[in-house]
Amino acid sequence: MARVPEIGLILPVHGVAFAETLGAARAAERAGLAAAWVPDHLLNAGRPEAGVLQCEPVLAAVAAATGRIGLGTLVLTTAFRHPGILAKEVATIESLAPGRLTLGLGAGGFTYEATCAQYGFPRLAPRERVAHVEETVACLRALWRDDPARFDGRFVRAVDLRIHPRPDRPIPIVLAARRPRMLELAARVADGWNCPLPHELEVGLAALERFGRSRGSIAVSAFAVAVLGENEAQARRALARAGRAAQAFGDVESHHVFGGPEQAAERLAGLARRGASHVALDVRGLPAVEALDLLARDVLPRLG
Repeated sequence: MARVPEIGLILPVHGVAFAETLGAARAAERAGLAAAWVPDHLLNAGRPEAGVLQCEPVLAAVAAATGRIGLGTLVLTTAFRHPGILAKEVATIESLAPGRLTLGLGAGGFTYEATCAQYGFPRLAPRERVAHVEETVACLRALWRDDPARFDGRFVRAVDLRIHPRPDRPIPIVLAARRPRMLELAARVADGWNCPLPHELEVGLAALERFGRSRGSIAVSAFAVAVLGENEAQARRALARAGRAAQAFGDVESHHVFGGPEQAAERLAGLARRGASHVALDVRGLPAVEALDLLARDVLPRLG
C-alpha cells in the first residue's frame, strides 16, 4: 500500500466569482480532503483585467459555510499586513471554525515587486522581508497570548492591545520558504514548513536539519500543481488548456501531480515518501469540482 499524505485543495480565487470558490471548498469537504487553502494574491498577474478575490474575506466566508475541513492561508505576505489587524482577523476566523485554522505566512513571492508598485507599499530588501516575517510571528503570538499585549519591534508595534475573540488554542503558523534565511527562520520559529516547489523538498528538509530542526518536529507540506485526466492523453489536453502559467512552478509533467489516476497517485505517494505529510494541490486545466470528483473516485482510493 502506498504511503498516504493528507491532501488539500488551493481554492480558485483568480478571475472567478465567490460562488465558484465556495463550490470548490464544499466539494473538497465532501471528497474528504484535509484542507482548503486560500492564496494571498493582491493582483492577478496572468490576467490583470480578471481580478482576484481577497484572501481574508474568502477565508472567513468559507469558514462559516463549512463544518469539518481544515482551513488556511497559503500564504499571506506579512509585509502587506499590519500584525495587529491580522491578529484580530485570524482570531475572528478561528471563532467561526474552531480548531480548523492554520495560518500560512511568507515573505512575498514572484508578484511582490509588482504588488508594491501598484499598491504603493514600500519595497523591502530580501533581508528586511524575512525580518518582517519574524517580527510578525512574534507579535501575533504575543497578541493571542497576552491581554493586553505589547510589542515593540523594528517594523511592528502594538501598545496595550486586546484581541477579541481570544483564540482557545495556539493557532499553528506555517512558513513558506525556499531561501536560506527563510528556511532558518522556519526551523527556528514555525510550527510547519511549506515547500513552494516540490522538486526542492529534499533540499529544504536537509536545510531545516542543518538549522537544527529535526524532521519529526515540524509539519511538512508541499505545494503542487495538479493537472489530471481519466488517462494521460486527457491530462495532456488539460495541460494544454492550462497554458504557460501552469509551468511557473517548474515543469508540471516532471515535478508536479500530473497524469491519469495511477500516475497521479504515484506522484502523491512519492511526495509522501520524500517527506511531505500534506500536499496542497493547485488544480489547473480542469474546473476544481471536476478535478475533485476524479481525485475522490479514481486517485485517492489507489493510495489506500
